[in-house]
This record gives sequence, C-alpha cells and structure tokens, in this order.
Amino acid sequence: MEQHHQANSSSSTTKLRKPWIRRHPLLTTFTLLIFIPIFVLVAYFMLRPYFSTFDRSDQGDLSYSMPSQNGEYTAEIYGVPYGGAAGGVTIWVDVRKTNDLDASSVKTIYRAEYHGHNHLEWEGENTLRIENWSEYSDESITLNIEDEIYDGRGWACKSLRMKDQYVQCLSPKK
Repeated sequence: MEQHHQANSSSSTTKLRKPWIRRHPLLTTFTLLIFIPIFVLVAYFMLRPYFSTFDRSDQGDLSYSMPSQNGEYTAEIYGVPYGGAAGGVTIWVDVRKTNDLDASSVKTIYRAEYHGHNHLEWEGENTLRIENWSEYSDESITLNIEDEIYDGRGWACKSLRMKDQYVQCLSPKK
C-alpha cells in the first residue's frame, strides 16, 4: 500500500508545466503582431532588388522620340513622377522597331532619376547616347541597344528576373 501511495505522490510533484506560449497568450499575440509585419517589411525591402524588372506598366508621359539614322529603330524617353509633392521623376528610355507596332517588341534600356537636362542622340545604327545631367550629377551614357542596359538604382543588375534580357548591365559607381 505504501508503494501505491508513493507512486501517487511522486506523479503529483512532477506535473508538467504549461509552455510559455500558453502561460502568456496576450504577450505572445502582441509579440507576433509586432514582429511578423516588421520581418515581412524588412524582407520585402531587402529582396526587392533581386526581383526587380524594368516594367513600368505603361506609366509616364512620352517626352519625345527620335528615329535612328537608318529609320529601323525609334528611341522614346518617358518621365514617370513618383512620391507626391516631395517626389521627383524617373526617366525611362524605350527602343522599338519603327515599323513594328507590337508592344512586346519594345525594350527598355535606361532608367534613372531625372536630373534636369536630357537628350537622345543616335551615334550609330545600334548605338544610342542618352544624356541626363545637371550641374551636380551626370548619368549620361552611350549604350549598344541590343546588348546593354543602364539602371540608375542598380537593381536590374542584381535582378534574377532580368538576367536573360541583357549581355551587360551598367549602373552608377557607388
């Protein structure tokens, strides 16, 4: 009988404690509601460059266009405003075959912040000079339209989604 009593007393002293999550449900819920959104935001901003594309979904206004010397291509420069009252403008340069009206044949080759003076000039059949400068910064560049792209943010050069769309990706030296 004593053995039975000792077995019961030892099992009552070794009660399992509840896990911390069950003992503090409000603190656990509050912690999860704070840290999960913070983790998602940090992950989004850190991984965004790796999934970036040149897609601007037909936003922006056409500033001007310029046909190539042989008339095969047309370069178009667009301005896309961002950021509301304190924002700015991002400029995009698209190149399309002049006689092809298909939207899938358009290739974006340049993205950068607008600096005040911009100009397009064809230096050859496949070479386009894009000028985008001010007295404080200069993102002017000459690109081979078939092989090169330029991204002022540098995201296109890191992007896993754009690796097959260029041979050489150029970005500003930082």
